[in-house]
Amino acid sequence: MSNSTLSLGLSLTIGVGKCTNYAMKAFTLLLTVLLFASTSATPAEQNTPSLTIKGFGTAGISGTDTDRLKFRRNTSEDTGVDRSAGFDIDSRLGLQLDAEFSESWHAAVQWVARSHPGDFVEQNLDWAFLRWRPQPDLDLRLGRLGFDVFLLSDYRNVGYAYPWIRPPHEFYAGLPIYHFDGADIAKKFSVGDGYLTLKSFGGYAFYQVPTAFSQIFDAESVLAGGSLAYEQGSWRARIGYVYTENISALPLQPLVAAVNDPLVRSLWPGGASVVNSLSVNDKAVQFSSIGLAYDDGVWLAQLEGAYIDSEVASYPSVANGYLSLGRRFDSLTVYSLLGIAESLHARVDVPQPLVPAPALIGYRNFVDGLLNKNGVDEKSVSLGLRWDIYENIALKAQWSHYWLGQNGTQLWLEPPSGPTPAEVNVWSLGVDFVF
Repeated sequence: MSNSTLSLGLSLTIGVGKCTNYAMKAFTLLLTVLLFASTSATPAEQNTPSLTIKGFGTAGISGTDTDRLKFRRNTSEDTGVDRSAGFDIDSRLGLQLDAEFSESWHAAVQWVARSHPGDFVEQNLDWAFLRWRPQPDLDLRLGRLGFDVFLLSDYRNVGYAYPWIRPPHEFYAGLPIYHFDGADIAKKFSVGDGYLTLKSFGGYAFYQVPTAFSQIFDAESVLAGGSLAYEQGSWRARIGYVYTENISALPLQPLVAAVNDPLVRSLWPGGASVVNSLSVNDKAVQFSSIGLAYDDGVWLAQLEGAYIDSEVASYPSVANGYLSLGRRFDSLTVYSLLGIAESLHARVDVPQPLVPAPALIGYRNFVDGLLNKNGVDEKSVSLGLRWDIYENIALKAQWSHYWLGQNGTQLWLEPPSGPTPAEVNVWSLGVDFVF
C-alpha cells in the first residue's frame, strides 16, 4: 500500500463497520424496491411493468514508465499498473434493469462488475431505487442512490459517455464512494430557454476501501447534501455540496494501547497526544464542487473544480480541478486534458522518542506517515483520441504525463520503500461499448 496511506474516500467516511453478509443486504434491498414498486401503483395503473435491460462496459489496458509507483483509476482499488501493464483498473461491465410500472412509478437497479477489494456483490451494486413522480417536474427516490454532486454523477462508470479513457484523475480518483442508502427529492423549473433542477438528499454511506493497515476498511458515515443543475442548449452547469460525519473509527486500537503503556509514554513524550489526534469519530468532511460543460456536436469543453474541507487529521483538505478541450472530426475526436490537485495543510511536528528503539521509531514513523505523507500534490497533461467505429462502440487511446510531489501521491500505490518519481508517463488503450 502507498506510504500516502489513507485515501480521500477513507477520509470522507473513515471507520470500521460491523456490517455482515453484504450480498444478502444487497439482494434484500433490490427485492424490497421491486416488490414495493409493484404494489404502489393505483388499481388503474397496475399493469404488467415495462422492463428494459441495458448494458455498458470497458475493456482497457494501461501501463507506465516506472516500477517505483503504481497508477490506479481511483482510491477504491488495491491494484495498480506500472511497467507491467494491466487490464483491471479500467475494465468493467455494467447491467441496468429499469421497470416502468406507470407514469408515476419507476424502479431501477444498476450493478457494475469492476475491480474492488471489498464485497464484490454488495459494493458493486450502485443503484437500487424506487422513484415516484407525482408531477412531471418532481421526483422522489428511495433506496440505493448515487451522489449527484459532480458532472459525471450518473455515468462515471460508463466510458462510452465521455471522451477520455477514464474520468479526470485529479478530480475523480479521490472519490471512491459510488453510492449511499437513503432518499432524494428533485424539482425542475423552467428558467429562460433552459431547465434548472434543484436536488437535496440524505442517508447513510457504507463502502469498503484498501488502507495502509493491510486490510479492507468498512467505512460508515451519515450524510446530507444537494445540487443545483442548469441545462440550456449545448451548455450544462452544476454546483454540488455534501456534508458527511463519520460514525465509525480507524482500527488504531493496538497503536493506542501501545502508546498508552507507561513505559512507552516515558520514552516517547508527546506520542500519546499525537496518536489521539488521529481519532475520526464525529469528525466532518465537506465536499463542494462546481462544473461547466459545453458540447455542440463539434467542439466540446468541460471543467470542474472542488474543495474538500476536512476535520480529519490524517486527511488534509484538498483543492482540485481539471479542464478538458476537444474537437470532433466526423467519427474521430481529439482531446486534451489538464488537471491539478493540491492538499492544503501545515506539517504536524511528530516528536522523536528519547530512545531510538526500533518499536518506538516504527510507531513514530507510522504516525508521521498518516499526518504528513498522506497528501495530494499532482499535476498532469493528457492527450487522447476517440474513434467511434460503430454507433455503440468507441476505441480510445490516451497518453498522460504526471508531475508528483514527494508527499503527494495519495491517489497512487507506492512500493514499501524507495523515493517517489517526480514524473510519470501513463499510456492507455481501451474500447467502450453500450448495448
